[in-house]
Amino acid sequence: MKAAITDGKGNVEVKDNIPIPDPEPYQCLCKMLACTTCTGTDQKLINGTVPWKENYPGILGHESVGRVIKTGAKVRYIREGDIFLRPTACYHKEKLANYYSLWGGFAEYGLVTDVKALKEDQPNVQPNGYTIYQQKIPSELQIPPVDATIMITLKEIASFVTSLKIGLGSSVAVLGSGTVGMSICYFAKLFGAYPVIIIGRRDAALEPAQKTGADFAINNIREDMFAQVRKFTAGTGVDYVIDAAGDSELLTASAQLLAPNGKMITYAIPSSNRQVIDLAKGPGRWELIFAGSNEPGAHQYLLDAVKWNFINLKNFYSHCLPFAQLAEGFRLIKKKEAF
Repeated sequence: MKAAITDGKGNVEVKDNIPIPDPEPYQCLCKMLACTTCTGTDQKLINGTVPWKENYPGILGHESVGRVIKTGAKVRYIREGDIFLRPTACYHKEKLANYYSLWGGFAEYGLVTDVKALKEDQPNVQPNGYTIYQQKIPSELQIPPVDATIMITLKEIASFVTSLKIGLGSSVAVLGSGTVGMSICYFAKLFGAYPVIIIGRRDAALEPAQKTGADFAINNIREDMFAQVRKFTAGTGVDYVIDAAGDSELLTASAQLLAPNGKMITYAIPSSNRQVIDLAKGPGRWELIFAGSNEPGAHQYLLDAVKWNFINLKNFYSHCLPFAQLAEGFRLIKKKEAF
């Protein structure tokens, strides 16, 4: 089969000599239908700059959608034809032939696991941790596979924003205008925040964010973001600054955007585990928070949001390319011509 391989040195290539994964008794083989790029994580994996150790060469992709085409002998709760999020050609920390898993979604075939059956039969066996993200999409929703990949990011962001207790009247500034930044704006607005301010470097990226929840946009290359935030908040600053860019310098400077008792939260993956924050740049009292997400816990919420037309998944991606043009897709992302 074909799969996207990176060497961690800046190169990514779709190779066609990768063996199709062989499902174990509690696993199912899926035909991959779509997989989306993750601008932050995938780019750092390609360039070998994630702040943790990974092995190479590896199969990229962690935002995939697939249809079950074969079930293992002991599978009981998954059926052929079921659609799942996050099938993987190779589970993380495992190998397929000579290739390590970088979550393995960019491949023609992948695996999901019938965890319920496995735990019933072998309660002492611990499934691979990645299986908690492999969740079914009900067929009656008829979500196009490309759109469905976006649900993965949106589930992460919905649960992340919820954990911050952003609500009615919260003021929020978001650093970074990619898909993650747009998504944070969307859910902050959906949960009642005002104003929601997005800060980025390119007008072309800021414009779509204003269609998905941002009340105001600031181009911090040509505008004074501190003066603009004070203007939009009647001089008080914001309750929340959320980093969706992974830019340590911008994050440190942005403490000045906070209102008293404000919170600065990091979401983006930085290139290093070490970040220097100048505490004196913030107000007299503020908090620095490292918050996570609960993607599996937001699954039903996103399904309902799609069902009741609370969200248009197409607003959160710009291009749809054939698998053979994956390298071109990453080139467009690197040049900031796609999201």
